[in-house]
Amino acid sequence: MFVEQALFTSAQTRQARGYHLVARSPGITDELAQTLSVWGPTHDSLVGPDVGFHSLNYFAAADGWGVLSRTVLGESEFSDRGGFRVETNLLLVRREQLSGYRDDPLALGRTALALGYLRLRTSSPGELAPIELPGSSVLCDPAGGHLSADTPLSELTGRILDELRDRRVVVIGARNPVPIVSSVLCRLPDRDRASFSFTTGLKPSLHRRFDLQFLPTAESRSQRQLEASGIVCIDALAS
Repeated sequence: MFVEQALFTSAQTRQARGYHLVARSPGITDELAQTLSVWGPTHDSLVGPDVGFHSLNYFAAADGWGVLSRTVLGESEFSDRGGFRVETNLLLVRREQLSGYRDDPLALGRTALALGYLRLRTSSPGELAPIELPGSSVLCDPAGGHLSADTPLSELTGRILDELRDRRVVVIGARNPVPIVSSVLCRLPDRDRASFSFTTGLKPSLHRRFDLQFLPTAESRSQRQLEASGIVCIDALAS
């Protein structure tokens, strides 16, 4: 199957200077491109400061699109703000395409990464074309699906799902968010997975309203601010 792709990062191009949608494949409309720009992470958006840190992200867009992305740190910023450039590579799939992966964005991400996509680019491309991915994957089952009900991860998953019925959730103190996301996806009905949004390493933002996200630490004041925004905080270490 062919899926659309895009690149959101900080660059100086003919269209703009700074963080913007630097390139996109032809199937991405102007309206969809605007949505990607709103959700696009800018300077200092990652919760981890290390160069090797990355974040997997997914959200559902209008008109039956699902957007899977991977955010990493690139080289130093070209501007005078300092620090490292944040780069986000995006894959856009139709909901019916994601069904081949049992509506599991992480399974799609594992396949794309194995084929060399969603990785830091050596240079910003002027143009992008759709990429070809398998229509299904042997890795489509979330890893958490084989956990017994009495494991700490299963207990944490249950707490997250209970809160997700009414509010968005931030998990604090999880060393590796990916297995937690996998476990949550496994316990969601197939029909709900394609509309469930998450990020494993982007900071909370008013423009990126993920259902599930993660923070390594959070002070009491920060937790109160999150909860005032309708986000419940769960301590991963308390499970």
